[in-house]
Amino acid sequence: MLFGKRRARIVEELNAASEVVETARGRMEFARRGDAPYVLIVHGTPQGHHASAMGAPFEAARLGTITPSRPGYLRTPLATGRTPAEQADAMAALLDALAVEAVAVYAVSGGGPSGIEFAARHPDRVRALILEAAISQRFEPPGSRLMLALFTNPLVSELQGELMRRFPRMMVGQMLQVESSLDAADRARATDEILASPEKLGFVQGLVAGGPPIGLLRAGFDNDLRQFGAIGRLPLREIRCPTLVMHGTHDGDVLFAHGERSVREIPGAELHRVEKGWHLLALSEGAEDYERAKMEFLLRHMQP
Repeated sequence: MLFGKRRARIVEELNAASEVVETARGRMEFARRGDAPYVLIVHGTPQGHHASAMGAPFEAARLGTITPSRPGYLRTPLATGRTPAEQADAMAALLDALAVEAVAVYAVSGGGPSGIEFAARHPDRVRALILEAAISQRFEPPGSRLMLALFTNPLVSELQGELMRRFPRMMVGQMLQVESSLDAADRARATDEILASPEKLGFVQGLVAGGPPIGLLRAGFDNDLRQFGAIGRLPLREIRCPTLVMHGTHDGDVLFAHGERSVREIPGAELHRVEKGWHLLALSEGAEDYERAKMEFLLRHMQP
């Protein structure tokens, strides 16, 4: 009963923070914060418009954010766009519906393929592109099929949230073991740093315990894994906008090789290499330099 009440409250809050519009490509949910110029946040796997929380530094610099729920996530139906190319066109249609001409694109993790397609297919609408820990080639998720099945089980998801509230050290340690390739000593130090920072710990707890019910993300999650496994060649060489690639050397989820490929193939792309950085760069060593580099790049290219 407690889980049911918490789930209903989370869904109510999610819906209150977003809008749904009909576009030329289908229905799409999005969260909009602030005013133009906008950063289009292309969220990872499995998330939704609540990834707009990642845009807080942009908003502090007076940049607005638009965060769509990619198809299959929350209130955006999968029919709006299954492939990364279709999702890119759906996001362009959303901008049309909102009368927004051009944006910077901030594509994170599993949002990488759709963000890359958007920049290549709609070059006149992209002022700059940031790829953060982003998939740029064929991807198979780490772990076994059993681990994936457990991850997407609603009861297990609820239990993880409860364990995070009660045993944060254990859960943060497990997250680092899955999301990083750090050795045991570095994982222990990273765990201590997260637990010592209310801001960082709150961020992790929000990811694990404050997210939407997994059932509202399942269609998008399953589709993403199918699409990632079918990637041949993404149009990296066709991107012409200024591009910043940010990737951790010890990312245990989307390996550093994805960032290396992006930099190698996108003309003129810059690389911000986070030494000992793992999949959540904001919680990694060097986070201050990473945040500074991201904002300097955006502000440099967001001038009219």
